[in-house]
Amino acid sequence: MRTSGLASIQRHGHRVPAFTRVYRGAVASLGQHCFRMIAFFFLLYPLSTFARSGPQHLSFRPMSMGNAFVAVVDDKDALFYNPAGLNLINALGNPKRRPGMSYPRDRMDLRMDVIGLTSPNLSDLLDFKNIYNNHQNSFSDQNTFLNDSTLQTDLTPFDRKPIHVGVLHGSEFAMHNFGFAYWADATVAPYADQGILLPQAGVERIQIDAVIQLAGARGFMNDKLSVGVGYRLANRQQVENYQLAASDFGNDNLKHSVIDTLNGKLENYGNPLSYGHGIDVGALWQQYSWLRFGAAVQNMGMYLNGDPVTPEFTVGAAATPAILQHGGIFGRKVNFAVDLEDLFNNDHNYKPLNKINFGAEVEQYLWWIASVRLASGFKGGYWTGGLGLSLFKSIHVDAVTWAEEKGYYTGQTEDRYFAINVGLGI
Repeated sequence: MRTSGLASIQRHGHRVPAFTRVYRGAVASLGQHCFRMIAFFFLLYPLSTFARSGPQHLSFRPMSMGNAFVAVVDDKDALFYNPAGLNLINALGNPKRRPGMSYPRDRMDLRMDVIGLTSPNLSDLLDFKNIYNNHQNSFSDQNTFLNDSTLQTDLTPFDRKPIHVGVLHGSEFAMHNFGFAYWADATVAPYADQGILLPQAGVERIQIDAVIQLAGARGFMNDKLSVGVGYRLANRQQVENYQLAASDFGNDNLKHSVIDTLNGKLENYGNPLSYGHGIDVGALWQQYSWLRFGAAVQNMGMYLNGDPVTPEFTVGAAATPAILQHGGIFGRKVNFAVDLEDLFNNDHNYKPLNKINFGAEVEQYLWWIASVRLASGFKGGYWTGGLGLSLFKSIHVDAVTWAEEKGYYTGQTEDRYFAINVGLGI
């Protein structure tokens, strides 16, 4: 006997309409091919039209685990890595929404980073400080500077080696399917130059990124597929390649010129035309309760100070083995992750390992009193590590270390950084 389109079929003891079965199959197929379509589309994007990297906030939790985070994104950091992750807040770790997977989860994130600091290797910073203390009188005027016979020798280890120092500040709010953040990252990179005849001092770059972000997400197929979209309003002001020669010491006109330049840059924050606008798009596919894939592209369509920005396209995977998780007042959460980062950026094409990040983290809850998070990984061929401590769910202290490649191939010249942040929130 011939059946109609609304006829039912027998399945696991239940009668499911045939059209429902066809619909589920179609949606499942859409989810399975989602990342293939995203990757294909963005690989066809005209890379040659872009010039520079866009603003990216230094997030301590992701960086501590090798910056492999595009598929983890289960807290406020989804705003910075993959807006689709906002759909995971108050969902992951919830046994009612995801049976068989119970561990601590974030129901909501409201955080203000009171102060964050970044610096290079601590020993280099102290050595540089000692040089300044030993020769500070030489910087009072030109004659004293020229008569300092040991200054040039003491500067040898730091010749043309910028000391990158940064200050971080921001605030984030994230809940299920919605998030908002503002942040400002400022960096300065002074250096010393032995010079051919006389030492010189300079600044490689002063840069301030100020950004406002807004994002939303939506889940499909019972949250098996998550999709998110975000918007960025960004302003970048920078001064590059400023150098001070011995003959400039005591030159008040030069000092006033530098101050005027910096003040002019700061005034640009009040100019609406100096802001750039960008779109973030991300997706997550929950293959199993313990395995998730992610992809995101950031800063699409953004121009900063008239220059186009290279969108940052990243794909990755995250694993959360059920056997390692634990719920309750002494809950525990463990994540493993791997990413292919910033695939559109050609700056490091001759260093392919720079695009591979992977890491792991474990977060242990000690009732409502405290939680401790340990993480480690590899970013661009160099190890990363971090520690996070939260007291009474309101005081948060994080520390992280990572390194950047300054040579011509991965592993040639390590440039290590350290950062610490203190925040308040729930």
